[in-house]
Amino acid sequence: MGKGDYEFLVEKEAMWAEMLMQVLKDNCIPHAAVPVHGAGLVLKTGMRERIKVFVAPDKKTQAEGILQGLFSAGDTL
Repeated sequence: MGKGDYEFLVEKEAMWAEMLMQVLKDNCIPHAAVPVHGAGLVLKTGMRERIKVFVAPDKKTQAEGILQGLFSAGDTL
């Protein structure tokens, strides 16, 4: 599966993205993560690192259900 074969799921702060990715792994959902900002920029500006999470297209519906279960609709993290 190539990089372009994944679909965007969500962008979250690194801590939450890592938690989500562990749950995706536990549910055998292929996924990939891409940092939004480079580590140098995060350190220099003091910003919290954000990560974009991508999943396999055939598992996106399942991943969206997991996402909704983990994070409430009003959650902005």
